[in-house]
Amino acid sequence: MGFESLKRILRHSIATAPIANELKIARVFHTWEEALRCVWGSEKAAYVSAVSFREGTLTVDVSSPAALQQLRIDLIRLQNETNRRLGEFLVTKVFARHRGF
Repeated sequence: MGFESLKRILRHSIATAPIANELKIARVFHTWEEALRCVWGSEKAAYVSAVSFREGTLTVDVSSPAALQQLRIDLIRLQNETNRRLGEFLVTKVFARHRGF
């Protein structure tokens, strides 16, 4: 009788559970924030917050016009860094919008 590794069993259980999509979204949000802090630093990264992830598109709110402009400049770099840290190509597009006060 062969044994399956616990890692394989857990991976399969999570992938087939109803919560799998929510876990993927949380993982993308967390990884995006890590990549943003790495590239921008914590102070500038505080102006940006992830709000949704659907069908490969990550939507982020930006509370500063200057941060929005900088984000548009660094968008591809941040997207690539996020996917590199995720270990897979999940984020295909980042949609940044200005969040007013």
